[in-house]
Amino acid sequence: MIMKAIITYRPDSQKIKGSIRDSLTTDILRDICQRITNQHNFIVREDTSSYNKGRLVIVDYNGMRSYITLSERKFEGRNSSIQSVPTALNSFCQDDYSDKQLCYYFLPHTGNAFTDYHLFMYRLMATAGMHFINSAQYTTQLITPFTSVDDLIYAKRLLREANKSNNSSYVTKSDTGVQIYAKVYGASKYESTLLAFATSKIAHKEIDLFNVRERDLQQLPKSSRDTLTKLNIRFHDTPLYFDIKHQNDTQTESLRSSAYIYNLLNRIGDKRCALCGCPIQEIVQGAHIWNVADIRHSNLQDSEKFKAATNGNNGLWLCQNHHKLFDANIIMIDHDGSLRISDTLDDNDTAFIKEMTPERHLEKSILSDEFLQYLDLRNVSVDISHSVAI
Repeated sequence: MIMKAIITYRPDSQKIKGSIRDSLTTDILRDICQRITNQHNFIVREDTSSYNKGRLVIVDYNGMRSYITLSERKFEGRNSSIQSVPTALNSFCQDDYSDKQLCYYFLPHTGNAFTDYHLFMYRLMATAGMHFINSAQYTTQLITPFTSVDDLIYAKRLLREANKSNNSSYVTKSDTGVQIYAKVYGASKYESTLLAFATSKIAHKEIDLFNVRERDLQQLPKSSRDTLTKLNIRFHDTPLYFDIKHQNDTQTESLRSSAYIYNLLNRIGDKRCALCGCPIQEIVQGAHIWNVADIRHSNLQDSEKFKAATNGNNGLWLCQNHHKLFDANIIMIDHDGSLRISDTLDDNDTAFIKEMTPERHLEKSILSDEFLQYLDLRNVSVDISHSVAI
């Protein structure tokens, strides 16, 4: 007797136009079965539970369970194309089935399914362990997983440079591990879940995920948080705007919000020292122009203090050495963005700092009007007259 595969799916979904039953014709079901089981005998079970499983098909055969995400039939938006992927990831991760796999199947479709954005997301999916079982039918491009966090960060930067709207999430590194700054509002939560899942497969350090909180959604859905917690990812609440709970708590540490790093990433891009070009993210830090201690002691309202301390215009990326020199006012920045050095140093120290600081002027992209306002506030207490140009 020939063993039959069991194909299970929910016949309707909020995430696909029309019924999934309409998309899964007999020919497509037979093709999925053949690609997964190497035979074409199957029976179909429609899942009528109340839980919306999106474009997810489950194939059980000979002790193997395959979670298959279906593509859209019409590619239009960006995030909509991956809305069902987290559902598959979460169901897969929470299933105790011993032999299982993640797959992706392209339905016959219209529109461009292989834009730069889609290819980046497919690489994330491949990194998460998802197999593309029929991609060769639609493209000659190989979908390869990312091999390292650096590889992922670089590809994300290229994508963002090509399209400035691709800024909902960021991955970066520090001396404590890997950080993911993830927006969780609307469709961004799908990308954020996939990004975190994929990063966990290639990061060999601890991962912290900062829920960038805005509007009415404050964190990833519970199913995603449960999955990522199983992957030992730590969660942090990161409001972009002043929270009333800080009203009576404006000590220095409360103003050192991770929202500041997110806003710097959003304004300037990936970590790279503005003075020497150091790209080693583990030693590049966000340096406040108007420092947090002065903000805390200012006469601003609490909400304005929070805004100043987390504003991406109030800072730049500096390596550890240049950050310390800047904080100590050994290196200074004039209002026109030119760099200066304290004239209290001896000749050898001055020569050393000049040699390690090839940049003599900040890039124009950094010198926003707000940046210059914060610089003026800083320079009120800095005596630039006792300095020389680098």
